[in-house]
Amino acid sequence: MRNRFAANADERLDKLIADNTNLSRKRARSLIQRGGARVDGMVRTFPGHPVPAGALVELRTGAAPKKPKGGPGLVERWRGEGLVVVDKPSGLPSQPVRGGRAQHVYGMVSAAEGYAGLHHRLDRPASGLLLLTIEAGRNGTVAGWFQTGAVQRCYRVMVVGDPGENGIWEGVLDGRPARTRFVREATDGRMSALWVRLETGRTHQIRRHADAAGFPIVGDRRHGGAAGRLWPRLALHAAELRFPAEDGGTHTVRAPLPADLRALFAKVSAAGSAGDPEDPREAPAAPDALVS
Repeated sequence: MRNRFAANADERLDKLIADNTNLSRKRARSLIQRGGARVDGMVRTFPGHPVPAGALVELRTGAAPKKPKGGPGLVERWRGEGLVVVDKPSGLPSQPVRGGRAQHVYGMVSAAEGYAGLHHRLDRPASGLLLLTIEAGRNGTVAGWFQTGAVQRCYRVMVVGDPGENGIWEGVLDGRPARTRFVREATDGRMSALWVRLETGRTHQIRRHADAAGFPIVGDRRHGGAAGRLWPRLALHAAELRFPAEDGGTHTVRAPLPADLRALFAKVSAAGSAGDPEDPREAPAAPDALVS
């Protein structure tokens, strides 16, 4: 089997490997997900990663798995510069929990990479993007990003009622100022799909702000009262992360709505059901009014 080749056309990674080796498309996807493919020297674990013509593709057939077996899986959405961004499923803790027996994102990434640094968290019932360091030397830089607000965290949320076209929820949480910005994506009057951006990072901030404003999050059994019984899981998904790149630009990583939220968002807007849940290129971008 060819272990390295140049892409002869713009194409997704799994198809290029299948076209240029004796691997089937299915085996190519498996190889990629195990961390066995590099594009221009960078490991790529998303089978649909777009590869430009002329890029060098290198394969390692003996690559170790990038995630431990058992429990909820982690989808890797981005990797580079000593960092990795993973897509956490609902129900999986971000970090060790009381008792220490449950699987968690920090432990899974640590086991796969040999090292992980966790700089922010998602509530256990939430889903979506988490940024971790996989090189200890990057910890100081990433910690500084979060302290200065250089990391933009945008979420898709379903709330009861209609809070309006856009607005800001702010106040004091846990004795510290807290600020949350939202833009309405769609509404049917009874529920509203929102894009939400955290401008501070307090515990359960979006959930507490939404409830205090009179628009509890659907499926929030801790803060939402009756809204907690409207859907089997918390309707809060970390859909977009923006953070500085080494070349001075900005990396933008997106995660489509997971399957267990797509039907809920489709109730309010047909756009809620659009996009392949396995393909971040199909995920909608956060509105400009939220991130500008």
